[in-house]
Amino acid sequence: RYISNRKDGKREGYKYYFELNQCKTCPLHDLCTQGRARRILTIGLNTTDYYEMSQYQKTEKFKEKYKKRASIEGKNAELKRFHGLSRARGYGLLSVSIQSKLAAIAVNMKRISAIVSSSYSSVLIKKHIFKVSWSFE
Repeated sequence: RYISNRKDGKREGYKYYFELNQCKTCPLHDLCTQGRARRILTIGLNTTDYYEMSQYQKTEKFKEKYKKRASIEGKNAELKRFHGLSRARGYGLLSVSIQSKLAAIAVNMKRISAIVSSSYSSVLIKKHIFKVSWSFE
């Protein structure tokens, strides 16, 4: 078992060293070792977990769930970037809960005003086109 020499030291796994004489006699030596004397195989601790996760991500059930998540991600990003949810302003669960609810109310009001103003402007445009079309008759 090994722990990597990265600064955070969080990369753990197993290293398998193949015997030198086995590698030298192997017909795939040049392809497998890429010019080195022998093959060292490194496998992370979570390899099987990642494989199972990647297989699950290919299922239709996951794809349906991900569609819903993908539609929400943009809204969460807006709350984080433009409305202060990247950092809590107070201490405690109550304070953070109030901050997130107020930010959600602000974003919802912003969206409602955008919908109302766009529908109002489309109504004005339709009335204007309607008046113009009557004036040519």
